[in-house]
Amino acid sequence: MVKLGRRISNRLIIRMVTFLMKIMRLEKRIFWILALCLGWSLTALADNEIEIKNQEGTNLNLLIDQVGSNNVVQCYISTSCWVEGNNMSIHFYQFNESSETNTIEIWHLDGASNSVRWGQGAYLSNSSDTTFDVDDYEGGGHYARHDIHGDNNTIVGYQQNAGDTLGHHYESLIFSDNNDIWIRQKNNGEKYISLTTYSDYNEISILQKTNGADHSATITLSGTDPTILDLKQQGSTDQTYNLSQTCLTPGGCNITVVQGN
Repeated sequence: MVKLGRRISNRLIIRMVTFLMKIMRLEKRIFWILALCLGWSLTALADNEIEIKNQEGTNLNLLIDQVGSNNVVQCYISTSCWVEGNNMSIHFYQFNESSETNTIEIWHLDGASNSVRWGQGAYLSNSSDTTFDVDDYEGGGHYARHDIHGDNNTIVGYQQNAGDTLGHHYESLIFSDNNDIWIRQKNNGEKYISLTTYSDYNEISILQKTNGADHSATITLSGTDPTILDLKQQGSTDQTYNLSQTCLTPGGCNITVVQGN
């Protein structure tokens, strides 16, 4: 009878401990969900950080994956961040196993129906791909800033190196509607893009690649009509391109640039 009583007591204790652990896990999940919704500054495991402020609107559908360590999503200006707008779908993915920091900064992203999908240390097979993949040769150190302020814009892209600790750099502005943008910066050597567009309905594809080369592209598009731009800079020799486009042609303009081989 004593042994039976002890077994029953031990089982009750195990069940109580299991129940309490489940409650603790549930409370932890609720805490992280509330923190995201309320815009608190989050510091995750392995020094991954997420800071989101001033969120407004409905149906945001934000998804952030940060794998490894030294990945940061933060406000460009700590006193002003704003995500605003309706039906926005933002998907950030960062992969890093180095001591260099991957950083994505948010500044405004105003308007409705914007869709941003951006990866650092990971890649997409095409602009329609929604699943980031990694190749395990990543040195980190990438930087991206997103500032859109418009409706129905789609910005998809990624930055990836091959083990180099010199990351790539991407900036945006946009301030216009219905732009379709596809950006890829990859391989070792610094790649740098600063993109600004004040005109609507542009279709932009930019690829900068190849190990050992530093490529740079500064692009400003404006005008009353859209531009279809396809820019590719590649090869082991450094390439630099600076485009300021004002399209006034009815029906739009079409530009293709290939540098290096």
